[in-house]
Amino acid sequence: MALLQPEPMTKIAIVGLKKHREKIVTILQEMNTIQLEPLSKEAVPYLTTEKESTVHKRISEQLLRIRGLLNALPVTEPVKRTHFTSIDELFNSLENIKIDNEISGLEYQKENMLTESKEIENNIKLLEEYSFFPDDLELLHLRSTLSFFGRVKTENYQELKKKLESNNQDIILYSKDDSKITRFVLVVLPHFPSNALASIVNLYNVHLEAVPKLKGKVPDVVKNQQTKLQQVKEKIQDVDKKLSSISKEYYSLLKALEEQLEIENKKLEVIDDLGVTQDSFSLEGWIPTNRIAMTKEAFGKHTEGTILYLMKTDEVPPTLQKNPKRSKVYESFIRFYSLPQGNEFDPTVIFAFIFPVFYGMMLGDFGYGLTILLVSLWVIRRIEKGKRNFTIAPKFFRNFGKTILYPSQMVKIAKAIIPGCIIAMILGFNYDLYFGFRLNELVFFPFLNSIGVNAPVEGSLLLDPLSADGLRKLLLVSGYIGLGMATLGLLLGLANSIRAKNRKHAIGKAGWLFVGWGIVLIGLALIGKQNLDPTSNMTALIYFAILFAGIGLLFIGEGVRSLMELPSIISHILSFTRIIGILMASVILADVIDYVFLRVIDNGFIWAAIGVVILVVGHLSNTILGVFEPGIQASRLMYVEFFSKFYHGMGKPFKPFGSRRRYTQYQYQIPTTTK
Repeated sequence: MALLQPEPMTKIAIVGLKKHREKIVTILQEMNTIQLEPLSKEAVPYLTTEKESTVHKRISEQLLRIRGLLNALPVTEPVKRTHFTSIDELFNSLENIKIDNEISGLEYQKENMLTESKEIENNIKLLEEYSFFPDDLELLHLRSTLSFFGRVKTENYQELKKKLESNNQDIILYSKDDSKITRFVLVVLPHFPSNALASIVNLYNVHLEAVPKLKGKVPDVVKNQQTKLQQVKEKIQDVDKKLSSISKEYYSLLKALEEQLEIENKKLEVIDDLGVTQDSFSLEGWIPTNRIAMTKEAFGKHTEGTILYLMKTDEVPPTLQKNPKRSKVYESFIRFYSLPQGNEFDPTVIFAFIFPVFYGMMLGDFGYGLTILLVSLWVIRRIEKGKRNFTIAPKFFRNFGKTILYPSQMVKIAKAIIPGCIIAMILGFNYDLYFGFRLNELVFFPFLNSIGVNAPVEGSLLLDPLSADGLRKLLLVSGYIGLGMATLGLLLGLANSIRAKNRKHAIGKAGWLFVGWGIVLIGLALIGKQNLDPTSNMTALIYFAILFAGIGLLFIGEGVRSLMELPSIISHILSFTRIIGILMASVILADVIDYVFLRVIDNGFIWAAIGVVILVVGHLSNTILGVFEPGIQASRLMYVEFFSKFYHGMGKPFKPFGSRRRYTQYQYQIPTTTK
């Protein structure tokens, strides 16, 4: 059962001299091994907390400052890790950074030039649209007139023009037509009523823009603006070069300062919340039991008088999952359902073993298994090597995939289904299914014979899913699997109850176990047409004794209400026949696709082409279904029919106090752990 247990946790209290509290917090932060908790009610009356220190405020201010500098600088790859031996050394390094004014000045220049560049680009774009204006733009900026660049649908332009000219002709209009939009330059003289102009603009859905305050004819102005734009861009490049030069010199140090400030900020938050007296401090938390000795050793090496106490508590500990490396990928499936509590069984290892079996049984085709296996390996290789541009896949599928899954989730799913694909290939060979085609006797058996390997004789394979006998055997196998899973789940539930010393729950689990086996044994006897008269058949008497003993145990353990749920144990066992249902759906669909293809391929080129399209699209669709449907149904069987027998979940994750260092070195040479 050790494989099914989360990491054992112990609640501890740490008591030490007040002068060592910063050092202790630093050690805990670097070991990344304890989840801090509020002080227990018994300790609170004897301890106080201190208000936020001036150091805390100073660190927060410096952190904002350094982040501002980093945001202004281009990213440069840090070349080394920086070591800060104390907070005083950290502050000295911060005081030696004197680039704030230079960076803010360059940033201000760049912002102004970017604004100017954007304005020039807009002017060029606008003037190129209205290059038909023949005169100097200065004429459009007379004090007594209003001038606009405008656009209107071509079909509305003539009516717009008549409407404007009907008002005493107090307008001047230049226009240029194209197929859909008419662009025009409108000069409005002083006597033209402003309210009339507004109503006309709204009536014909006219888009007006202000004329840029520029001088000269449009072609000359555009050329001057392009020259000016080039000059501004060159100035922006000069500023970027200066910022890059600063970044090369300071970026690595700034990232280290930012990281160390974040760490010091978190440490001070903890220090400010510690329970203290005049000379001592205290804190409490959860720690993995196997880290206690190492933590005591670190305290003894770097401090004096610090004591670690083991606390007795009835609290449910946080959960740190502990599974073999090969099954860790399946921890995500367990967390998706619910994280196990720290004092119950973690079903990850069982899930890692059973899920691929169910997946492979539902897929059950060598061709589909091989295709999904190769795609999974390709996804893992592309993402884990940083090549996330899936250019081979159609854009629609790429976008769809990104909307439902992050790249890391794609990798986890790919790794989780690889064992299932291998099982599907093995079963597919035994079922003689290769995208629904039967190839063993045509290809593989002759090949094996040709290389000196005795091929299986006809009919020696496992079974044929499409035959009545094969289907009957598969359904029987799935029923036995359901019985086995229900039994395992109930046994785990029984073990949980015994460990928790919950007598009634344990009796109830034993009752369900007896009821399930009793009903199954009686059902199998009925199928086998055995004599079920308990007065003449001792075996039948044993079957009924098991059943009624289970009902009695249920009544004792869970009361009358449990008797109303007796059919649920059978439904849970029979639910595992969906494994064969999903398999048969895939097999029959593949068989139909192949049948249509073979029927039309000899009817001429056009029909052959249609048949190939049906074959490719049909099997592609069935492959996509094979990726998702077996996975969803296998997970559902585990979650609903299996976990419900023993698993409670609702655990709280273990969140140790600590930080990951990328740009700085550890202050103390002590063992560390990362989750």
